[in-house]
Amino acid sequence: MTRILIVAFGSRGDVQPMIALGKGFRRAGYEVSLAAGINNKSWVEREGLDFEPFHIDIEASMQTDLGKEWLGNSSGNPMKELQNMKRMTLAHGNHVADSLMRMADQADIYMSSFLTIEPMTTLARIHHKPHVVALLSPIAPSRSGAAGMQALLPDMVSIINYWWGYAIESMLYGVLKPPSDALRQRLKLPPATREDFLQAVNQTPTLFGVSPLVVPTPLDWGAHIRTTGYWFNTAPADYAPSPALQAFLDAGDPPVYIGFGSMSNRDPKGTTRLMIDALRSTGKRGIIHSGWAGLHAEDLPPEVFLLDYAPHDWLFPRMAAVVHHGGAGTTAAALRAGVPSLIVSHMGDQPYWGRRVRALGVGAMPLPRHLLNADRLAAAIREMTTDRDMQARAAALGERIRAEDGIGNAVQGLKEML
Repeated sequence: MTRILIVAFGSRGDVQPMIALGKGFRRAGYEVSLAAGINNKSWVEREGLDFEPFHIDIEASMQTDLGKEWLGNSSGNPMKELQNMKRMTLAHGNHVADSLMRMADQADIYMSSFLTIEPMTTLARIHHKPHVVALLSPIAPSRSGAAGMQALLPDMVSIINYWWGYAIESMLYGVLKPPSDALRQRLKLPPATREDFLQAVNQTPTLFGVSPLVVPTPLDWGAHIRTTGYWFNTAPADYAPSPALQAFLDAGDPPVYIGFGSMSNRDPKGTTRLMIDALRSTGKRGIIHSGWAGLHAEDLPPEVFLLDYAPHDWLFPRMAAVVHHGGAGTTAAALRAGVPSLIVSHMGDQPYWGRRVRALGVGAMPLPRHLLNADRLAAAIREMTTDRDMQARAAALGERIRAEDGIGNAVQGLKEML
């Protein structure tokens, strides 16, 4: 039986869609191994997939000073963000290379996420195996501002956006080099050049796990990119929330969800207090997700519930609005739920998703993390919970997204690519 190796190096939001995709391939008759940080082992195996470990605890890495600096203090400073990201890849480059070398012989098809595109391209060439990229954000350069993650002119179709996309890719070459160089050293190959990296990113067959309703496919993307729709890993049909969470939901109007997922935080108490103050000024009940930031506060008011975990696809449709960090997976879940959302962007692709949510008319104006305060958060909450037109647009878009079959399209796409 054909075995697919899916490499999902990153946070929970990077891993969850790949689990969903892996389960879809398994249902289609493939054997599937999923490679991720060791902190994901029990989760991946519980979902029925074989697990290949990177012996790195990604969550623990994000709680280090470097992790908090990168995730919590890069907002508004792209160069600082890239510098911190390169420090992270340098710290883990050798181990990632060793892990990929170990996994390479155990699969017939390689599938990588963005962070491992070039080293997986090298391994595919050495082992004469097909390689497909699974992307959750629009990396490919395009004239379209709507489809350009780093577009300088997001509201326009312009050649400026196209060339700026290549410029960003060229910068990322230097940031993502360490694992690639370490792997090539082990294979006794020369280091990857910028041309090697750009060729891997822009010519490898790609499954793009995003709805075309959210990222319209531009005319200048190559035929090697196939937009499939989102890859959702839904909660089990018999999922039941904790009695405390259910009691809170039953006790009043739908609350506002606020949580920043895997974004670590240097001041969790202060951030939680900011959230509580915003909710109080709007008179809204709220659910605050502690997440990797470890948000907490003593003496929470009765109208605020501190949440450890609940599946987004179960929880978000029960909310009046969703405030989140703008990770691709959380953005998808909020859009699917059909409720307005606010993105408080920290880094990476998050500002792009904030722009798209606003452009689609289904959310508040995005806020960079360094500009977040109680007054701005309260104003966004008021808008999302009172603007009936926004609520109607969000509900309509959610209904259309729920009708898509992203995983089925990805399975069919892989068959045709092979």
